[in-house]
Amino acid sequence: RATNAWRFFELVSGHASNDPELIEAIRQPPPVPTTSIYSKTDGVVAWRCSINEPSPLAENIEVHASHIGLGFNPMALYALADRLAQPEGEWAHFEPKGARRWFYKTPSAG
Repeated sequence: RATNAWRFFELVSGHASNDPELIEAIRQPPPVPTTSIYSKTDGVVAWRCSINEPSPLAENIEVHASHIGLGFNPMALYALADRLAQPEGEWAHFEPKGARRWFYKTPSAG
């Protein structure tokens, strides 16, 4: 129960938040490139629950935002646009250029 929304999750999903089978299924990385844009100041989801295991197809990008604010945060939106602008089949880890690199902590790459 590493999230402040665990009761809501159980209500809408019909699953117990501490179900070992569900937890194991969620831990399996998808077979596609994956980027986690997370905030240590989220307030709803514990940031450690949002982190991808380092791999060539996974990365983590930290921004400073509230949970609801992630959808409006310029740093999160820039990172999202950068990820979506990559040509299909040519995924690469996030590397902000120029002055933008000062606003992001070093992303974890695999």
